[in-house]
Amino acid sequence: MINLNPMAGIAKALMGGLDSLFTSDEERAKAELSLNQQLQQPHILQALANIEEAKHPSVFVSGWRPALGWLCVFILAWTWIVRDLIIIGLNLADRAAIASQLPVADTSTVITLLLCLLGLGGARTVEKLKGVARR
Repeated sequence: MINLNPMAGIAKALMGGLDSLFTSDEERAKAELSLNQQLQQPHILQALANIEEAKHPSVFVSGWRPALGWLCVFILAWTWIVRDLIIIGLNLADRAAIASQLPVADTSTVITLLLCLLGLGGARTVEKLKGVARR
């Protein structure tokens, strides 16, 4: 019989590791029930998917987060530094009309995205400090 529940394999693997932590069948059953409840929550499922994705050898699969981070950096650098320097230079050169035509980026969504990525980066730092990070 084919198991159509994709989380069953993950739950089974996690429970295999938990077996050594619990001494009685009752403790093991409680832990398995709790784990199965946690695996039903979308954010837990996404975190597990993120972990597997980060292990992938292809840069197009595992490298999208760093690329997104650099994109955020470039947008914020444009908005907060480069654009202002260009405007100052154009105003000094009496080209204020051109300065008013420079594009403005919506940084509210970029900052939200960057803060999410920094949260993931903080988790990665903890992994490195504990010595469990992948090389």
